[in-house]
Amino acid sequence: MSPSSRESELPQLREALLQLNSEFFLTIAERRELTVRIQSFKSGGGRYSHYDPDREKEIFTQFLPQLKALSVRELLAFSLVMEDHAMAMAPGSYPAWSLCPHLVGPRTEVYEMVNPLLLKIARPEFFLRLSLNPEFSFLNDF
Repeated sequence: MSPSSRESELPQLREALLQLNSEFFLTIAERRELTVRIQSFKSGGGRYSHYDPDREKEIFTQFLPQLKALSVRELLAFSLVMEDHAMAMAPGSYPAWSLCPHLVGPRTEVYEMVNPLLLKIARPEFFLRLSLNPEFSFLNDF
């Protein structure tokens, strides 16, 4: 491809990226709204009252090919979106994986901040490296 044809393609590529960014932000907003609506159906309060690992496993398994295609940082981004949306209505009702309550010891790696069940399904080799807090050892059984 000649430099002039690459230069003429650049504006089109940038426009396509702007369009995708716009759709991305719209999708994030729609996802937040749906998550808040779903959370309103869940009863009870307290620590992690809205965390349903069985449902998450089902979702992560359904999207396994897409999740496996993501980098660890992209998995973290998805995990952070899920975490933020799940706690939008009731802070503390969902584990703040990014703060690593599931781990024993200090966090030193990016993958440690990812939802551990997401990590177990999408990147089992990283899940095996986690030192799980006894409270979250049940995740080994999923």
